[in-house]
Amino acid sequence: MDKQILVAEEVAELLRVDKQRVYELVRTHQIPVIRLGERQYRFSAQAIFRWLQLDGSQPAETQLATLQGDK
Repeated sequence: MDKQILVAEEVAELLRVDKQRVYELVRTHQIPVIRLGERQYRFSAQAIFRWLQLDGSQPAETQLATLQGDK
């Protein structure tokens, strides 16, 4: 995947779930997300792949802290 920033539809396709499930994961803070406004989200491909490597078991806040530590 060449894109560094994904939209919800692309994340849903990657996860093979409905787009509404991606939004549910965002609402429950289970997936790493970039908030551009109250209802506009983007997703870092790197963060999503790392989250998947952890089987989606780490909450988004922990994942963000891990990513920031890698910089």
